[in-house]
Amino acid sequence: MERYRRNKKVIFLFLLPALLIYVVLEVIPVAQSFYFSFFDWPGIQGVPLKYVGLDNFISVFQNSQFHQAVKNILLFVAVGLLTQLPIGFLFAILLYNVKRGQRFFKAVYFIPMILPVTATGLLWQFILKPNESGVLNQLLTKLGLEQLCTGWLINSSTAMMCIILVTTWASVAYYIVIGLAAVNAIPEDVMEAATIDGAGQGKKVFYIIIPMIWESVKISVVMIITGVLKVFDMVFVMTEGGPNGLTHVPATLLYYQAFKYDHYGIGSAISTIMFFMSLILTVISLKLMNQDKEDGVKRMKRRRKSQWKNS
Repeated sequence: MERYRRNKKVIFLFLLPALLIYVVLEVIPVAQSFYFSFFDWPGIQGVPLKYVGLDNFISVFQNSQFHQAVKNILLFVAVGLLTQLPIGFLFAILLYNVKRGQRFFKAVYFIPMILPVTATGLLWQFILKPNESGVLNQLLTKLGLEQLCTGWLINSSTAMMCIILVTTWASVAYYIVIGLAAVNAIPEDVMEAATIDGAGQGKKVFYIIIPMIWESVKISVVMIITGVLKVFDMVFVMTEGGPNGLTHVPATLLYYQAFKYDHYGIGSAISTIMFFMSLILTVISLKLMNQDKEDGVKRMKRRRKSQWKNS
């Protein structure tokens, strides 16, 4: 068995099916999308492609709706990183300290994640309906807070944030599970040694748990960025890009251009831009996180050296 494990040909043979699936379903479509972005084409088989060079990209960058969509998606990414990741890992650490009923709480927190996105969007659309037909507005009225009632999904100042918060509510459970798995993987003797040394819960979190689950944090950051940048279903179900296109994200613009207006080349250009946005943001975030980790290691080494000299 060990001989087969070291045989690179055997390893490649086992990896080949997954590699072929990835190439067919991921690499080729991305390459085709990049190719089509240089042509004017309605997406209908038999219609010849008309080469237009960079005109599709110029058209996209000059479109005011695309500017608004980019602002929305960057806000989406920022709020996602500031909510989904901290809340998910905070609940994971809290659940780690719960010895009884941990499975029950995991199941409860994961319920929003297993609901179909369409069902979740329609549910919250019903809750956030304007006037007195919405559940939230009815609740505010009964509490004597009529001044807070508004058309949550038709008000330009609240629509996008409502979608972001609903997406956070539906997605945070995923990072609770990832965080809990990472925390449970920490050796028990490490936590016991910290307890014996007199470390409180706060010091355990900042000096033991977070450094030891840092790789899981990095993976979660990448997943949030890539997941948010291609978000489509929640926006489409709840507002379809309204009111007046103020909640459009690149993916909804892609859908309208490619499949509603038959501008397949422009839709492909938007998808190409989304791909590079995702790549750039992921590289930047990983670079910053690696730098933070290196700085933390250097500070720890300097602290140990000073303690050794003082002793």
